[in-house]
Amino acid sequence: MGEDAALLAAAAISHDIGYARAAVDTGQQMIDGAGYLRAVVGADPRLRSMVAFLMSSSWERSELGLDHMFSEFGPAEPELVDTITYCDLTSSPSGDLADPADRLSAVLERYGPERVVFRAVSAARPELMARAVRVRRRRAKTVVAKLS
Repeated sequence: MGEDAALLAAAAISHDIGYARAAVDTGQQMIDGAGYLRAVVGADPRLRSMVAFLMSSSWERSELGLDHMFSEFGPAEPELVDTITYCDLTSSPSGDLADPADRLSAVLERYGPERVVFRAVSAARPELMARAVRVRRRRAKTVVAKLS
């Protein structure tokens, strides 16, 4: 993670802050979290961007008609969004290590087809899995480089 390690750790800790009652504004957890981090915490713009663009956020915002709100949190840095999404995909709600495909299945099971999260995660699933693959490839290259 290099020089972004502290930033990624902060995103891992704060990425679900949009669920907090005090943070809820639009009802879209990622936008609300990024907005809360901006307004209340004064957090780094890159941290807010990672929270705003996490997981299936882009798909949710489109369905909810909130595309206009993302311009204040972008542009997203693809490698950072990939990495924080990977962290979320490989951690269960209880903090245990999870397989990304199993984690997505659990999210779908928890929300059900009538919820926007279900529809967004269903649509985003191929991209979310691609993010996991990209992070694993970058991590493997880093390990090889360190061994060389």
